[in-house]
Amino acid sequence: MARRIAVQDGLTPVEQELRSRGFQVTKFTNGTMSNVDGAVVTGMSNNVMGIADTNGNKFPIVEANGLTAIEICDSLEARFSQFSDESDT
Repeated sequence: MARRIAVQDGLTPVEQELRSRGFQVTKFTNGTMSNVDGAVVTGMSNNVMGIADTNGNKFPIVEANGLTAIEICDSLEARFSQFSDESDT
């Protein structure tokens, strides 16, 4: 089953790259946060949607600021691998 990623508005190239890698993409809204495997945010706010501590989340959040779509997707995939490794221990 494809991982579902919430993407903040304005990151169309990221959405396209994620889809090309087989991810499901949804808009980043308050209601979607409990139903996603990861998120990509613009970095315009340090506390996006009330998420201040990204280390406490059950899924990876990537800040897109200054990164290309490919770098963002690579980072997200690396974090999924890290989350997977941590859950195995």
